[in-house]
Amino acid sequence: MKRQNEKLIAEHGVDQPNMTEITCAFCGGSGTDPFGVMSWLSTCCICGGRGVVNIEAPYKVCPHCNGTGAVKTLTCTTCGGKGHVPLPSAPIVSCPVCAGSGDDGSAPALACIRCHGKGFILA
Repeated sequence: MKRQNEKLIAEHGVDQPNMTEITCAFCGGSGTDPFGVMSWLSTCCICGGRGVVNIEAPYKVCPHCNGTGAVKTLTCTTCGGKGHVPLPSAPIVSCPVCAGSGDDGSAPALACIRCHGKGFILA
C-alpha cells in the first residue's frame, strides 16, 4: 500500500491514501475513444490512454450511467466517466426524488438535481 501511495503522490502530487485503481469504464480499458469521434486511434479523454483511473475507496457503480461512464455518447457528469462514484463515510439513504436511479424524472439523460446523479443522499 505504501508503494501505491508513493506512486499516486508522484503522479498527482497529492497524498491520497484511499485511492484505488480501476478499469476505465468509458473506454473499457482500451485507452482509446470508444466513439471514435476524432479517429479510431484517439486517446480516451477520461484515462488519458492508460486504461485505468483512480477513484477514492469505497465506491459503487454510478447509477446515472449504470457504470458505463457515458450517457448516450457524452461523458457522464455524475462520475466523470469513471463509471463509479465514491461513497461517503457518513450514513447514506436512497435519494427520495429519483428513488436511487440517479436520473431526472422529466429527462432521463439528465442527472437528478437532489442527489446529483449518485442515487443517494447523506442520512
